[in-house]
Amino acid sequence: MIYMSASYLIEIRMFGKAKYDIRELILDSGKQFNVQIPRRPVPHITLVGPFDTKYENGLIKDFESVCKNVDLIGYVVEGIGVFVDNGVVYLDVHPSEELIIFRKDLRDKLFNNCYLAKWDFVEDFRFHTTIVNKVDQEKIRRIGRKIKHDKRYSHKMLRATLLKNGRILAEYDFLLRKMLNRSEALDRKILAETMRLLSKRHESKNTEIDQPLNNRIFVISDLHLGHYNIIRYCNRPFYSLNDMNNTLINNWNSTISKHDTVYFLGDLAYGKNSSTDYWLKRLNGNIIFFRGNHDASDNIRFIDSKIVTFESTKFFLTHNPADVPPNWNGWVIHGHVHNNIPMINYKNKSINVSVEVINYKPVDIRTILRLIHLTKNEVVKEQTIESKVNGSSKQKEEESIQSFLYRIFTWLFGK
Repeated sequence: MIYMSASYLIEIRMFGKAKYDIRELILDSGKQFNVQIPRRPVPHITLVGPFDTKYENGLIKDFESVCKNVDLIGYVVEGIGVFVDNGVVYLDVHPSEELIIFRKDLRDKLFNNCYLAKWDFVEDFRFHTTIVNKVDQEKIRRIGRKIKHDKRYSHKMLRATLLKNGRILAEYDFLLRKMLNRSEALDRKILAETMRLLSKRHESKNTEIDQPLNNRIFVISDLHLGHYNIIRYCNRPFYSLNDMNNTLINNWNSTISKHDTVYFLGDLAYGKNSSTDYWLKRLNGNIIFFRGNHDASDNIRFIDSKIVTFESTKFFLTHNPADVPPNWNGWVIHGHVHNNIPMINYKNKSINVSVEVINYKPVDIRTILRLIHLTKNEVVKEQTIESKVNGSSKQKEEESIQSFLYRIFTWLFGK
């Protein structure tokens, strides 16, 4: 049998207003600058490819295995960019950390059975959606200067699409939680059900409750149980996956009793063989589960966000701080960002409870209340004392504040 080469591609296709606005921008740019464009352009973000494989069935299974471990992943489309050498003008896509990891996981999963291109392995991968391409360098610079587009789209990856020779081969729907064949992917009734689920999820947001502190209440986020690469991504202090999993479970259960309440702010597990249901059964406490980017289960009642009052202080609880309403001016408790930002930001009134910044175990809400009620004078006083010893550079001043907060945190909470 003769093997016939094919071209495969994995991409995110846009929906709603972003889809139609960007399509119009592509069509208008083609007319304005007299460049060739597809007759019916499909705004998209390429994740992997083009690539080839001899094992199409294995490719589809690998594609599904990576997709089924993530939930809705966010990204923002904003700004114009130019790849001069490639003759491309594009809209810039600002990916979430989860989208960056998702693309890498797809690439790594496909590596053994597919012939990937060298650009799939570029670490500083530039997420984008193409407006015009295949234009000479002089003209592409001129087009890049003249295209005007000041709109901003905050989007979710509702589906990931696997193409073969430009046609849909399969598509994974992150709300329906299943693979779709070509006819299902193009079925408007199925898409309507996806949109209904998206609308239903939005409706579940922003419930407000007053939470008495009669029992102990804890918060924590982003355990990523079963996710080996998170050790490297976030510099976690574990020598193996089993070491990380066992430590996180033991830390949780030695802190939480069966009568305690835990607000878990998302991303419990990640990986092909890492089931959210399995890990949840091993954890103590009454767990209120906020959906993260990687949480998937038919048995868990997820919520997206909640406004909770503890001792007259209101908090907006959610997984991703980008999902906080713009008119909210109270404190926010969130996860998602791992160790990219400190635990507490007094200026922005935000508390990051990703495990990397709370010593890998749940933190009592009373500890958070004590920390946020530290007066400015207490922080400044400590900063002044340390700056006299260590010097007065801005960097050292910032380090002294963070050092002070860490000492207060460990004094209240323990190492």
